Formats: sequence, structure tokens, C-alpha cells
Amino acid sequence: MIPTHSTQQTQVSRGSVFSLLSKHTLPYLMLVPATFLLVAIIVYPLLYSAYISLTDANLLRFAQAEFIGFENYERLLTRERFWVSIQRTLSYTVGTVIVSYSVGLFVALILNRQFRFRGLVRTLLIIPWATPWLVVTLIWFVMYNPQIGPINEILKLVGLLDVGRSWLYSSDTAMISIVMTTSWRLFPAVTLIILAGLQSIPTEQYEAAEVDGASMWQRFRYITLPGIRTVSLTMITLLTIWSSKLFTIAWTLTQGGPGDATQVLSVFTYQEAFSSNRLGRGSALAMMSFVLSLLLVAIYFMILRRDEERNRK
Repeated sequence: MIPTHSTQQTQVSRGSVFSLLSKHTLPYLMLVPATFLLVAIIVYPLLYSAYISLTDANLLRFAQAEFIGFENYERLLTRERFWVSIQRTLSYTVGTVIVSYSVGLFVALILNRQFRFRGLVRTLLIIPWATPWLVVTLIWFVMYNPQIGPINEILKLVGLLDVGRSWLYSSDTAMISIVMTTSWRLFPAVTLIILAGLQSIPTEQYEAAEVDGASMWQRFRYITLPGIRTVSLTMITLLTIWSSKLFTIAWTLTQGGPGDATQVLSVFTYQEAFSSNRLGRGSALAMMSFVLSLLLVAIYFMILRRDEERNRK
């Protein structure tokens, strides 16, 4: 049977409709699996944690949890231990950012120069960054050992120490120890990102500045630093976010001690939720950490947008 003209028009119109629908709906259909995973892995746990923070949930009697509103937040804000953990978190974060960025920038400036085995050095530089956090803590736990640790042995060899020092068990050095451990793990990422920024700066700028008689410091100040400004802002923000929420280093090496010398906010959250079984207060602390991370991200985007507007002018 030969299709009539009207039948052909109907088939063409149906094909056009299906083509139009697929063109508009296909992107959304492809986003469905990713959206489902985001909701299941991020959104739902976040909302559930927010709800738990509004209850008096206890791990030993979780089924008997009652809604108490913002009472957990009020109690935490009036506790001296909470503000001490905030202070420790700020010290840990600032110290880690300064050391990681400074070492990363220094190494990146070296690797930006031509020398033999530069490729090998770049490859070896990835090792700390590729090492899992738990393995890093175990390595540095041995490094800090007062009896057999290499750090004490080297310091005694050069005459700076007479006997081994307990770096992790002294309130004067515990924070410095976990900052150095964290920085050792993070600085390779800083080096690689800044190195990419350095290589994007045209060499003609350095050659022209050298012809004009600019010193090494002047070339660094007026060419290098402005050239890596955006990269540096990005890296400093990422370092701040990473270090402010880190748990593994402080807990594995010192468990927040001695005393409260290294009791950062993540450790305090764990102690409240699982050591003291106060899951409601632990969830409240977790939500505070989440809000703090959001503020840091918002500040970063504000600075980045301002920097882009300045570059346009």
C-alpha cells in the first residue's frame, strides 16, 4: 500500500516533534544520574545532619532523640572549649597556608629554571601529594619519635639538641609539628599549580626588564607576582579550605593533645559526636564547619571577581 500525502506529512511532523523533544530533553536526561548521585551523597546527608543538629540525639539512645531547636548551637557558642578549638583551627590553618604556599612558591621558582634532571625532580615532587594521609601521619610519627626519630638525630648531630625531644607530646611544639606534617603533604600541589602559572608568563617581559637593568627582586616583584596573582589567590583559598577541615593529621598524631594544644574544630567535632556520644552537638559543629567553608568560598569568588575586573580595566 502506497502512503498518501497526508500520511507522509503526519510521519514528518511526528519525527520533527520527537527530534525537538530529544533536543530539549536530552541534556536534562543525561544530568539525571549525576543529579541523583549528588542528592544521595551530598544533599541528603547534609540536610539530615542539619536536622540531627536540632535534636538532642545521643549514640546510645538515638531512637529517643527529641527536637530541641537551636539549643545545641547556643550551648556550643557559650562554651570556652568551642572558642579554643576555633583559635586552634585558625592557628593550624594560617600556619599551614603560610608554610605550604611559601615552600611551594620557592620550589616552583627553582623548577621554572633549566637544569639537568628537572623532569625527574618534578616527578619525585609528586610523591608527598600522592601519599595517602594516613601513611603520611605514620611516616611523620616515626620522624618525630624522641628515641629513634631522624629529626632528633639530625638536630643532635648538628649540636642543636642534647637529648631527643618529644615534639608531639609538648604543648609548645605539637601545633608546629602537625603544621609541618600537613605542609609537607600539601606543598607539591602548590608547586605544580604555581609552576603552571609561571610558565604562562612571557619570557619577553623578563628579557626586557633585564635589559632595562631591573634586579632579580624587581623582576620577581613587578613581573612574577602579578603574573601568578590569580593562581596564588586560587591556591591560597584551596589551602585554607583543605587545612581548616582536616582531621586525619591532628587526630592520628596527637588526638587533639597534649591537653587542647591541637584540638582543631574537626577533632572537637569527632570527640563530641563519637567519644562523648553527643551526636546532636557533633552535628551542630559539623554544620558550623560547613558554613565556615561556604564563607571562605564566597570570599574567594569575591576576590577573584574583583581581580578580574581590575585586569579588564
